[in-house]
Amino acid sequence: MRKTAWQPEQPLPQYADKATAAAIITHHFFPISPRTLERWPLTVRRPNKATIYKVDELMQHAEAKLQSAYAYKQVEG
Repeated sequence: MRKTAWQPEQPLPQYADKATAAAIITHHFFPISPRTLERWPLTVRRPNKATIYKVDELMQHAEAKLQSAYAYKQVEG
């Protein structure tokens, strides 16, 4: 992943670009690439032609995806 200005020990920002948003979701929920965010139904803001996401909305959607994901117990064999 691309180096981002945000690091896990820092508080969450209010808005994040694709790379930072992907790093936040990967840290808190599950691995994701910045390109995957393009397919999520999120509100996108484009100041100066840069794509940014509201982190609160991003976290809610990621948590919902994780909660609705198929889960099963693995069997040792």
